[in-house]
Amino acid sequence: MKRYHKKVYFPDNSKIKLKKFTDNVNLKKWQYTSHSLDNLKYRAYNIKDILLFIRGLQLDYNNIFEYYVNDKGEILKAVYRINYKNNFALCLVISENKSLVTLYVNSLDDNHITLNEKLYCKG
Repeated sequence: MKRYHKKVYFPDNSKIKLKKFTDNVNLKKWQYTSHSLDNLKYRAYNIKDILLFIRGLQLDYNNIFEYYVNDKGEILKAVYRINYKNNFALCLVISENKSLVTLYVNSLDDNHITLNEKLYCKG
């Protein structure tokens, strides 16, 4: 599986692929992995509010900062950074079947200085 990050490198055709991925995901019903629900228990102060917020989301491909592809170049999952509230952002890892794989909460001013560029493909 290949991994791409916006701050490292997105191939030229990424915009088209990410838009198509997001359009397809937006047509589906949310699913939640046990991992994502467990993560919510430990990382969120109000699980119900976050789940209601996520359920009402219309995802935008412009919010994707990381994605993963298989050997055929098909996107398997993408990570969306969504402004939430109280100066926080939700980072949602979503699979092609609209399953919330995991999520984490960041401060809106987080600049992710710990980014390990070695993990990602480069152009």
